Amino acid sequence: MATGIPQMNQPNAVPKQFTTEIIAVDEAGRARAQRIIELYGILASGPTLEKVKEYVRDDYIQHSPMLSDGPEGLTMFFQAVTQQFPAAIDVHRVMVVGDWAMAHVNFRNLNTADPNDLGNAGVDIYTFGPDGKLSEHWDAVQNVPTHSVNPHGMFLRVLKGA
Repeated sequence: MATGIPQMNQPNAVPKQFTTEIIAVDEAGRARAQRIIELYGILASGPTLEKVKEYVRDDYIQHSPMLSDGPEGLTMFFQAVTQQFPAAIDVHRVMVVGDWAMAHVNFRNLNTADPNDLGNAGVDIYTFGPDGKLSEHWDAVQNVPTHSVNPHGMFLRVLKGA
């Protein structure tokens, strides 16, 4: 029976081997992108409040409904996750323009120990304060399904006509 609804019959490609893309207009932006990448590494490996405070302001404003304000909320969430599961955060790309940054990430094993976990695709949006630390955060997160309507995957960059 044809319903006109596309079928999700393409395996969803989730690369485990990749190079993080940094898109920035200047060296200051590249340095900010690198700090975001470092923070994700800390979060995935059992963060301490002291370490998170090196990257996140004390008055950090959180817009994600899963986390509370301040570096404490971020630290407590990822401490709980990394004590239970082998968390991984694959940072596929970080874009920085001025005080604004966006990261495209794959959060894996945040709530399961399954080695085949495809995790969640996330887009994190940040602002930086005058001290160079993260000051505000928004996110959009969705599950990575095993199959897709198209063969492109949620993290691959596909260039048309290149």
